[in-house]
Amino acid sequence: MNMPEIVPYEEQAIDTIVSVINRAKELLGERQTLRGLANTRKLLTAGTKVPLTSLHIPLAITTEALIKDAIENKWKLTDTLMYTLNYSGRTQDECSQYFFFEAIFSQPTVAYPIPQATVSVFFRVGDKYLYHVEDRGVPSLVFRIEGHHTDHDIRHIKLTPDWILGALQAKIKFFQRIEEIGLF
Repeated sequence: MNMPEIVPYEEQAIDTIVSVINRAKELLGERQTLRGLANTRKLLTAGTKVPLTSLHIPLAITTEALIKDAIENKWKLTDTLMYTLNYSGRTQDECSQYFFFEAIFSQPTVAYPIPQATVSVFFRVGDKYLYHVEDRGVPSLVFRIEGHHTDHDIRHIKLTPDWILGALQAKIKFFQRIEEIGLF
């Protein structure tokens, strides 16, 4: 029995986009080599993966450094936004421990040097006790944008300024609606 290969939905989406781009290039008459086809995929996936190999004990300190490096160097969010990173605490149960961080993003402008709205991105690193210390592997690190309900793995999903700016705009529109109603 031939079973199809299981491919993550992120890879399927990238493959679809790459094929559309390459077909469009072909229709425009651009001749492509195998190297050119491979570079199209490389351009779309470059910079998204944040390796978690630098996480080690003490997790709270190394996770903070990893998150700062991802925000500033991998994702380059500081080109358009300002942020502050806060340690929010730790929880523990019989089989895991979790460390929580909150990155608060804003976009000051000349008209509003003190930003009207901020957006929080919540990070959670999880370390499982189910395995021996040598066999544990790398802890998991996920993020969630304020107001969203999906956790994203930092190794596979790139946090872009568009997500944060979209959440900022939604907050500002919400505040404007409250002002129009005159509740306060």
